[in-house]
Amino acid sequence: MPKTICLLAYNGMELLDFAGPQSAFYEASQLNDASYALQVIGFDEKPITCEAGLKIVPSIAMQDISNCHTLIIPGGKGSRSSLISQNQLSALSELMFKSLRVVSICTGAFLTARAGLPKETVVATHWAFVGDLKKKFPSLKVDEERLFVCDGKYWSSAGVTSGIDLTLRLIELDEGRELAHHVAKHLVVYIKRSGNQKQFSDILDIQTPKTQRIQLISNWIKQHLSEDISVSRLAELIHVTERQCHRVFLQETNLTPAQYVEKYRMQVASELLNEDETQLSAIASVVGYKSYGGFARAFERNFSVTPSHYRKAFLSGD
Repeated sequence: MPKTICLLAYNGMELLDFAGPQSAFYEASQLNDASYALQVIGFDEKPITCEAGLKIVPSIAMQDISNCHTLIIPGGKGSRSSLISQNQLSALSELMFKSLRVVSICTGAFLTARAGLPKETVVATHWAFVGDLKKKFPSLKVDEERLFVCDGKYWSSAGVTSGIDLTLRLIELDEGRELAHHVAKHLVVYIKRSGNQKQFSDILDIQTPKTQRIQLISNWIKQHLSEDISVSRLAELIHVTERQCHRVFLQETNLTPAQYVEKYRMQVASELLNEDETQLSAIASVVGYKSYGGFARAFERNFSVTPSHYRKAFLSGD
């Protein structure tokens, strides 16, 4: 019998927190119709409005749920606001108790905590809200690093898209790696990412330059990645002195020129490690390192794992 996945929709929720897991579980059910049955639930059956403005109509009220294998609770401003009443929190608490698995996405951890997580439960949330969650719920153990965590029947993920990482892991545990791999391939995401959430936020900053000068530098680095990239070369590129170049980077990226170049190299290296089985020494050379040792140290500094362990985790799903 398919496992019933109950996805909670409520006013002020973050749409991606809801849609990411929903899409992954749905794709799994299309590939194996015996795997999952999805239900969109609400505190009642009234239409709700997501944080981004989209309206969703729950198909059933949570008090009418008789069978819930996995309860998915997305985050969003609504999870931390007074929009959700004490009566609604009590109903959610009861459903959490009855569910075999409770999953919070991003700041959905605030909502599960408000509904009554057991003391000492280990939870994850978006890195920007870690401090607030610790302050408001000191009895919980907040993991600041991992993309998702499991503590008994309680699962929680970090920021937004890590909800897909968590869901893929659940599919792998429930139905096997092959189905999880097919879902990841369909969604065009990695079956498993390595590293931690703050490091991913740093790498994403490299991928999305915020100013025209940094965009120019980023494009240039891409074309000269295997070469020696000094501060003087970058300064010459944007027509400033080396001291001014250093100041520009700190102001516009919060990184020194050397730190920015290293993170750019690491971004490309991680992609190469995921794509094929090119020798590690060759990848080190492609991204501008004269020795594998120097490359390996930089990679571990950025991802908390060695290049070989990163590749092994990605290829095996361990």
